[in-house]
Amino acid sequence: MKNKKIFSGLIALAILISGCSANINTTETQASETPEVTAESTSVEAATTSETTIEAEPFKFNPHVHTNLISEVFKDEWWESFYNMCDAMREGKDSFECIDEECFKACTHEVFIGSLFPAACSVVVGDGYENGTGRLKYKMDKDKFLERQAAFEKEIERMLNEAIRTDYSEFEKVMGLYDHMCKNFRYDYEPLDGQGIDDFSDYACLTKKNGICCEFAGAYSYLLLQAGVDATPFEGDGEAGYHGWTYVVVGGKGYHCDATWGAHGENPDTRLTLQYFMMTEEERIKDSFNKETLRPDLIWPFVEKITGDFSATDETFKPFHNYLYFVEMDTVRNVVVFEEFGGERFELNYGNL
Repeated sequence: MKNKKIFSGLIALAILISGCSANINTTETQASETPEVTAESTSVEAATTSETTIEAEPFKFNPHVHTNLISEVFKDEWWESFYNMCDAMREGKDSFECIDEECFKACTHEVFIGSLFPAACSVVVGDGYENGTGRLKYKMDKDKFLERQAAFEKEIERMLNEAIRTDYSEFEKVMGLYDHMCKNFRYDYEPLDGQGIDDFSDYACLTKKNGICCEFAGAYSYLLLQAGVDATPFEGDGEAGYHGWTYVVVGGKGYHCDATWGAHGENPDTRLTLQYFMMTEEERIKDSFNKETLRPDLIWPFVEKITGDFSATDETFKPFHNYLYFVEMDTVRNVVVFEEFGGERFELNYGNL
């Protein structure tokens, strides 16, 4: 697993350097069934994002994140056992109730733990199964692990509450967290985050705020799951090789979001590009990715078993990919304001998504 992802970093760097330029094309008027895009004068100042006056409940860490996108590999009846394991880890217990041995092996696989309970990845491992009980082994001092987990939970809550609100819609959560990640996380390809789990993993990316493409994909997916939006890391092979991003589900439809190519880099004043946000599969393929290689990355050890629907055909957000820069999201009027290189501003009404 580690070698695969370290190799991906070298390729992602080549993509980042060579594949991020984009041409500005004239946006055609959307069909009536898609959100309205309207032009505004370039002299109009962007209003401060409007919010409701009612205080939303703050986000609380959810130890039981769930994605339906991997149901073919991780069966529905296994989730309770996985949650039992997560609860046991949070309390420093050495065992948990588990439905059967097959489920135990899936629950304790480093891919699942690393993606869905990141602070425990490679630090707490499976230690055998017998008679409905799965055993756990802590590879670091248990008290230190509990401190590590508590600090991680606190940081996840901080990021969520800084970036979005609990009363946001699915799209607003996806947009808010994309903006937050791209502004605050840095693409770190040298020295490829080191060799340990604290240097190269979703956990490392979420706590250190840097990483390569597969770490960005996992970190963004995890934050979305914490916010209640279904998402999973995704991957594809292109002209420059392997690259990872995130597949999200909004309003029951799939989209590709690439936070790596949206990241600001070393300059925090760099403007957020929407070129790689809420893309269709067709647009992803036009970025030189081979359609046959597009697949979920969270379950890569079992990817041959996946036959589910990971389609992305909705063109609602296609105007973003012509007029590149994000200006603001108005959650009262349900619009995103964005603008082209020349400064002309536009709005996209995302409705109730």
